[in-house]
Amino acid sequence: MTRAIDLAIDRIRAIGSHVCENQVYVFDDYDPHECDPTAVCQRLGIPYSDELFLSYPAERTFDPIPWAQIEAEEQQLGATLPDDYKTLLATFGRFHLPGRASICLRSPVDSSEVGQDAWSIPENGILAISNYMQESDGNMIGFIRNGEQFAPELYEFSLDLRWMTSSDQPWQIKRADSLADFVIQYLDQL
Repeated sequence: MTRAIDLAIDRIRAIGSHVCENQVYVFDDYDPHECDPTAVCQRLGIPYSDELFLSYPAERTFDPIPWAQIEAEEQQLGATLPDDYKTLLATFGRFHLPGRASICLRSPVDSSEVGQDAWSIPENGILAISNYMQESDGNMIGFIRNGEQFAPELYEFSLDLRWMTSSDQPWQIKRADSLADFVIQYLDQL
């Protein structure tokens, strides 16, 4: 029987030539003060097409992160990361997936900073690993910390529900039992 992570890796490789379209702001090396995406386009090996939106094959974002760096970031967070998240980072790095949800996986430390800044969550309470704009701009997907580890279940974090004080709806919505399961489900819908 094939493990979910192996299937997710195969599915990601299979969509490598599919085109992603995102705002240039999703790239860590884009300088918003310069407003010039030329360097990002050159790194991705794509022609300059627009100052705000870029179109590029998903595989251009595949840049594996060494295990030592992943482990160092895990140590910095002080909590164990889900195995499938670490495996996908080691295999593809901060990769992007095609589709309208604007999924762009972040590194653990970058994810932690987003959780603290955008969501006003106490340090390391959630790990918001990617945007998830399937239904609403500003939503993210990630993990919830449970003691000394981030649980493997993948949640959608709803920005609107987080800040609606009159809402009784939970702002953390479970989307899958793991990141690998989520990737498989997401890519099956493309």
